[in-house]
Amino acid sequence: MIKYAVFDFDGTLVDSNNIKLNAFFQVTNNLPNSKAIIEEILSRDVGDRNTIFEFFSHAMYSEHGISVNINDLISNYTLLCEDEVSQAISTKDSDESLEKLLSMGIKIFISSATPEQTLNIIVNKRGNSHLFNGIYGSPNSKEMHIHNIRRLFQCHSSEIIYVGDSEVDRLAALRTNCHFFGIGHDFSRFSIKPQVLRETLHDLPKWVSTFT
Repeated sequence: MIKYAVFDFDGTLVDSNNIKLNAFFQVTNNLPNSKAIIEEILSRDVGDRNTIFEFFSHAMYSEHGISVNINDLISNYTLLCEDEVSQAISTKDSDESLEKLLSMGIKIFISSATPEQTLNIIVNKRGNSHLFNGIYGSPNSKEMHIHNIRRLFQCHSSEIIYVGDSEVDRLAALRTNCHFFGIGHDFSRFSIKPQVLRETLHDLPKWVSTFT
């Protein structure tokens, strides 16, 4: 029986993947050749915002002799995303699915790579923080978020479903032996096609109910 639903945030609950992607270009657009450098770094999927800007700083200095302040870039990126993601639309069917899960007695959580303090600010600004039993972000990994939920609620992995739109999400569920519900128009964000993959969250409550 599934009693806990853990959701990735960007791209799963909020239509914000492009916002966060474009923000890398926006905060560096005053620097020469920044677009090409950012594109190359993002193509390698090197990690979170901190790592991306570390690579960017190194490239700017080694290729153009320009020193950039990593902390300023991270701060500007965070503030920009905070503002825009707070106002972004929810993904299709996500609000309705959350309400249905709550009516079924499912406890729901957010699990994101966004810094936890920033994530809480965004969710509070969106006005729906009351829906969630926990909001988890970095520096802890998504696997650690699941471990924390298991420890806090003394539950088993078979009672947890992780919902997400990327390979990181799928692996977090796989490595913690949780159920996984994939979101996406195709499986291009996954290394293999998830066993369960839907375009929206519309079918999620019905799918969860099959485990009751």
